[in-house]
Amino acid sequence: MSDVKTVSFDSDEKGQYGDVFTQPLPKSKLTVGLLGLGYFEYWRMYPALQDQVRSDLDQVARLLTEALPDCRVVYPGMVDTLDRAEEAGLAFRKAEVDVLVVAAGTYLPDFITMHAINRCASRPLVILFNTQTGNDVNPLDNYIATMRNSALIAITQLSGSFHKMKLDYKVVVGEITESAAYREIADAIAALSAYKRLGKVTYGIVGHVFRGMYDLEFDRAKVKGFLGPEIMTIQAEHLIGLWQDIDPAAVEAETGKLLARFRNRNVTFEDAAKSVRLGLAMRELYKKFNLDGMCFLGQHYLEKMTGAPARMGASLIMEQDNFPVACEGDVGGLVMMDLMKQFTGNTPFQAEWGQFDIANNALFLLGHGIGTPELAVNDDAITLTGSPEEWGFSGGGLNYELIMKPGIVTFGHVLNCGETYRMLISRGESISYPALPCNELHAMVKVDKPVKEYLKELISAGVAHHAIAVHGDCAEQLAKTAEFMRIEVVRI
Repeated sequence: MSDVKTVSFDSDEKGQYGDVFTQPLPKSKLTVGLLGLGYFEYWRMYPALQDQVRSDLDQVARLLTEALPDCRVVYPGMVDTLDRAEEAGLAFRKAEVDVLVVAAGTYLPDFITMHAINRCASRPLVILFNTQTGNDVNPLDNYIATMRNSALIAITQLSGSFHKMKLDYKVVVGEITESAAYREIADAIAALSAYKRLGKVTYGIVGHVFRGMYDLEFDRAKVKGFLGPEIMTIQAEHLIGLWQDIDPAAVEAETGKLLARFRNRNVTFEDAAKSVRLGLAMRELYKKFNLDGMCFLGQHYLEKMTGAPARMGASLIMEQDNFPVACEGDVGGLVMMDLMKQFTGNTPFQAEWGQFDIANNALFLLGHGIGTPELAVNDDAITLTGSPEEWGFSGGGLNYELIMKPGIVTFGHVLNCGETYRMLISRGESISYPALPCNELHAMVKVDKPVKEYLKELISAGVAHHAIAVHGDCAEQLAKTAEFMRIEVVRI
């Protein structure tokens, strides 16, 4: 029996925490099953058809595997009899498939298909993939050729049966080699993977939502029930205790690298070191409690205690550790940042709605949040400056002054709407624009509709004052994730 005492993390005593994972949860790939259908009755009528259909389904399996490099794909071969349905179903059960893609090579009665589906260990996400060998009908096709492309009969029949049985499913339609169809399948699976991952993560919140920011207030049960993460309140004293023990040599080394990497404007080594020290303490905090993300409230207490604004330290661990951090207790924004990172591989920018710009038909997004140097064109386009706001710390503080580099941008947020949540999703283009001498991160994002009309629609919808922006187009993956979360989507 172990002599190590098991205690609560909140006690801050030595020992093993009974309410915190002792090890990070292992990362696991989703398992995707392919249920390929053919009909044994046709083989005796048209002997050549069997090999043609088997070859078609093998091609689907190959293209699906290529489209899902981060998943394990299980294809037990064509199902054309009830015995084969049993074998395939058992293979899916053994593999514990999370997703089942159903692709028909010919018509097949539902009782055979449903037998394979019902043998799965749990009800997987079902994607009905209606496909055929070519985009158009060939006027020279004989009856055998029409049977080879009779998937639509099987898929529509399944859709009717699923509705009668009250079973959920997704639909993808495309020619057998059409890359867009496989991307659509991949997007749905990526959304499911992101949703499942959020259900396993723990976010630590240091402090609380900034007083009076009603739009950011949240209900922990609803966050868990709809969005997925567990929210763990961590007393600021935990962070301060770690901050007090940070090695001065580590602070000096990290500060030296930061000042050597970027030009600066009126930044002292002491100011930079204070922010770096707080960032190193944040790292120790998330490692100590095995967190997957962090929200903090820097204003007044943390900044006064540590002598530094907390956002720069957050930026350091976001860049170096790929660890998501949001400020002002913005849990909804943190969820959006986490999702955007998963879908694009790029680090998001936690900003606020700023101004409209008629000349460029654009929105100006201003910092007051967190971002990393990755947002800028390159390091030469970044200036280290003092903090634009002072909330009780001494000295000048530290911040990045940069503007978001050109490119397609997805932006939005997740808003607590009482009984449930709502996801705002929008797209635009970050344009080339001079960086403002404002001691802050910022962006100029061109939108598709007249910018004042855009803002009327945005404000009429009701949104958080924070906006999360990321380079890349992940709007469809976000919308599909919202479906799994059972929350409304507002697209602007």
